[in-house]
Amino acid sequence: MNHRYLTKLALIALIAGPLGACSFGGNDADEPLDTLFRGVNFVGVSVSNMDRSVALYNKSVDLTAVKAETVANSPALDKFAGRPGVQAETQIMKSVNAQLVLMEFAKEPGHEHEPNSMQVYGPGIAHVCYQVNSETRAYQNFLEGGASHIGDREMVQLNERNPVEYAYARDQDGTIFEVEHVDFTKIDRPDPPKHHYRIRHVSLATSDMDRLVDFYSILFQQLKPRRAGNLLAMSNEKIDRVSGETDSKIEMAWFQIRNLELELIQYHSHPVEGLAKPKAVDALGYNMIVLEVEDLAAARARFEQAGGEIVSEVESLLGGDVLFGRDPDGNLIGMQVAGAGNVISSQNFVDNGT
Repeated sequence: MNHRYLTKLALIALIAGPLGACSFGGNDADEPLDTLFRGVNFVGVSVSNMDRSVALYNKSVDLTAVKAETVANSPALDKFAGRPGVQAETQIMKSVNAQLVLMEFAKEPGHEHEPNSMQVYGPGIAHVCYQVNSETRAYQNFLEGGASHIGDREMVQLNERNPVEYAYARDQDGTIFEVEHVDFTKIDRPDPPKHHYRIRHVSLATSDMDRLVDFYSILFQQLKPRRAGNLLAMSNEKIDRVSGETDSKIEMAWFQIRNLELELIQYHSHPVEGLAKPKAVDALGYNMIVLEVEDLAAARARFEQAGGEIVSEVESLLGGDVLFGRDPDGNLIGMQVAGAGNVISSQNFVDNGT
């Protein structure tokens, strides 16, 4: 399903109702995609029960388990967990355009998972969004599989001229996800979408939108990202029904990184402070976003030029060399050279899942 497939409806939504841009469109068409950052290899998720998570995401949004691997002896993961000897069982879960890597970290005596305290307004990697044909009943399948709704139990159509219903929910670990049900029969385009399921975006909730927009504009060489609410924060009761919050006032921005979109969101109505220390990599929930790069040295230089901090040396992870940095909010961002044919590579998605 092309990320631009509802462009006409997006324009209507931007004019007629808030949050319409959450689902559609891309960046300025005059800006060429960067050649250094080639795509998103994966979004990492720490889980407490691998089998349960695999079953939930497979049944609900058709993510396919393609490779399992034990990760150990990683100086970076030891550092990000705050203790030595970290080990994790990993499972790649693939969609048509992007993938998650589920990570179940080995439990140690005296070290138990803390409850996932992430809120929709962050701060940090807040949610992953799944955009699906409404006929799949993906959201209902999530709830029947053990997930819990955050806002209204029933999905909310934010704009009557935009055939999309939205919902936020949590899986059994408390990890937040968004589902967008699209009525394919009402899409104004000559050819129907090819896929019933796709990963729409990964969202970073921030306390300083301008700072984060500036960072990713430089990092991805996209100086005109699509934005909404930057002149006047968006607010209405339907947004509250989705978010589960009251009097929400939000601002958003989007960067298309070939196969996956990065969404930035700030709840001006719910100010958050930066984390006193970075979230541990084995804490339940999203723990990293790993980008595929052409050249590690060039990516490192660009990351630092944009204002990020490099926090690891290069090491092997899931078959590719990776270097980690933290963006200005402290989110863990990997830069990885995967190599041709590596299952983890963003280059494996035919036409980026369109």
